[in-house]
Amino acid sequence: MKREKIINNTGFILVETLIVGVFIMGIFSLLYTNFFPLIGEYERYKNYDTVESTYIAHWARMIALKGLPDSSYTNVKNTGYLDISDCSLYTVSSAQQNCSAFMTVNNVSKIYLTTYSTSNFKNFVKDNNSFSRSFREYISYLPAYSKNAVKTPETGYYRIIVEYVSNNSYKYGNIEVFKG
Repeated sequence: MKREKIINNTGFILVETLIVGVFIMGIFSLLYTNFFPLIGEYERYKNYDTVESTYIAHWARMIALKGLPDSSYTNVKNTGYLDISDCSLYTVSSAQQNCSAFMTVNNVSKIYLTTYSTSNFKNFVKDNNSFSRSFREYISYLPAYSKNAVKTPETGYYRIIVEYVSNNSYKYGNIEVFKG
C-alpha cells in the first residue's frame, strides 16, 4: 500500500486571495483618481463651445461680416475687443433687423468681436468685475490663440465670442472671423 502525502494548501489560497484583492483595489483606486476629475472637468465645461454654441457663433459672424462698418474692425485693432451686441452698430438696415431677430430667437445676451489672439481680452476680462463670473471662467478656459502669428487683425482675422441663455444657464461659443 502506497502512502499518499496530503498537502495542506489553505494558507497558500489565503495569501493568493489577499494578493489578488490588493491588486484589484489598486486598479480601482487608479481608475477613481484618474476618472472622476475628468467627470468634474466635463461638468464644468459642458456649456462651452458646444455644437449649438458654434452654430450660434457662426450666425453672429455672418451678421457681423455683412453689417458692421470697417471702423468697428479698426476699433477692435486698437482696443482688442468690441461689444457688438447693440444692433444699432450695424450700418446696413437689413443687418440691424437680422441682428435683432437673431438676438431674440437665440436668447443671445452678448456678442464680442475680438482680435484673433485673445490674450489682451483675457487679461482685460480677468481684471474687470463688470463681467459675470461664468463669463470670466469661460474666457480663462479659452486658449490664447497667440501661436499663429499669421492670423492678426492686419491680415483680417478676428474672433466672435457669443454668450446666450439655454435651459436657464449661460452658454458660450466662439468662432474665427476672416474680414478679407
